[in-house]
Amino acid sequence: MIVRWVVAALIGLGSGIASGALGIGGALLSTPGIRWAFHVKPLIAVGTTLPVIIPTGLTGVYTYIRSNLVEVRTAATMASAGCVFAVLGAYTTKFVNGEALLIATAVLLLVLSIRMLPRKGTGHAPTVDASIPLLLVIGAVSGFVSGLLGVGGGVILVPVLTVLLRFPVKTALGTSLAVVAAQAIPGTITHALLGHINWTIAAGLLIGVVPGARIGSRLAVATEDRRLRIVVSLAMAALAIAFGGTEVRSLLR
Repeated sequence: MIVRWVVAALIGLGSGIASGALGIGGALLSTPGIRWAFHVKPLIAVGTTLPVIIPTGLTGVYTYIRSNLVEVRTAATMASAGCVFAVLGAYTTKFVNGEALLIATAVLLLVLSIRMLPRKGTGHAPTVDASIPLLLVIGAVSGFVSGLLGVGGGVILVPVLTVLLRFPVKTALGTSLAVVAAQAIPGTITHALLGHINWTIAAGLLIGVVPGARIGSRLAVATEDRRLRIVVSLAMAALAIAFGGTEVRSLLR
């Protein structure tokens, strides 16, 4: 039991740092991590990460809020739709073999991550004042992805906020984490009711993710904007390739 907790805590530490630094919730690391380390079923790997996303997101958000890097109106609007669709996404796991959908999601993420790269000779364009319906749609999509994949939804939110709504990268990260933390709550409840959460592993992850998220968010806030944008975009591209490759292999089996 102690060895399992230590391994889970180390996985949690890595995913917490990624969460705070990239605004993604961290489950893109913890989900495959616990799958490989503990050989749990895929749906258990997906569901077990969700309760851990809540404290991870809140820990990171605390740092971003202190630096005034969370757009509260945007986060609240997106979270209101995301929380509803997170339940739908989680429930959909009972019926859908979604490899093709996940591959399409990975391709979209790769395109958006490439567009996140800063261009030479251009400053940051003014932030788009998005309408309420647009924010609700973005929140709904990220919430559905959160519930379906157990990844928190930030994998969709960060590129969308940065590329489409032209948020400064640090504000995009902070706002994404706020939404991620909120919509992980209904997703957690749904997966718990479906029996998809291993609470022992989740407890081990929790030991590592909270300090990890604190470290990651502080590193992000302290990093120069252009450099941070490059790091985040390249990390997103790497995650998209790894995520998409895994689903392609699964589809071809």
